[in-house]
Amino acid sequence: MEVRKIKVTKSKRQQKIIDLLLQRTSIKTVELSKLLNVSMVTIRRDLRELQASGYVINGYGYVKLIKPEMSSNSFFSRRLARNSYEKEVIAEKALHFVKEGDVLFIDESTTCYLFATKLPEHFNNLHIITNGIHILLALSKASGFTVESSGGSLLYGFDSLVGPKAESMLKSIFAHKFFFSCGAFRQNEGTFELSPFSASVKRIMLENSEKHYLLVDHSKFGSISPFPMASTDEIHEIITDK
Repeated sequence: MEVRKIKVTKSKRQQKIIDLLLQRTSIKTVELSKLLNVSMVTIRRDLRELQASGYVINGYGYVKLIKPEMSSNSFFSRRLARNSYEKEVIAEKALHFVKEGDVLFIDESTTCYLFATKLPEHFNNLHIITNGIHILLALSKASGFTVESSGGSLLYGFDSLVGPKAESMLKSIFAHKFFFSCGAFRQNEGTFELSPFSASVKRIMLENSEKHYLLVDHSKFGSISPFPMASTDEIHEIITDK
């Protein structure tokens, strides 16, 4: 008697990937290939499609589900999916500049979001202040961490907290290190932002911290954003993929 394998359709296979990710924080792509009994070529193709649709973050050998509270059509999730592999590499590198007990300012950028999600895997005692809504949610269950919001008004599209209340709160706090990204970076000038409100909040974090770490992927080098934030000589480390 001939035994035939039942062919699973692409849509069912991709739904199975999402179902698995709902049960676990992340899965290695090699493991996904074995669980679904398909080739790595097929898995990579599925993940590229899911990432383009805003459902997953695919990079650095594993895949993560974009959290349900983060709309797949939001500006934040679309930015998160862009250059995701490079951002994962940068986030991993940035961990080397953190030590137990640090007080950290972390901005609302997608690269810093990925960096923040990795912190509970490597540290037990950190004090974190952020104006990023998704960072607050990601760290809400990090036992041993003290996590504080800047407060303020929600900036539409960026999912960040800005404005006079946020600035007043941040002016009263000092940190060891500030981890941030930018809308654009020009080597002889510095960083630039898409929003003047973001630039203003980040400027306060910069002035109230001892060390400044720019997490920026290669696509931001030489690009254009209108509002200046930090000059090049104010940045202690530039962490990038190239």
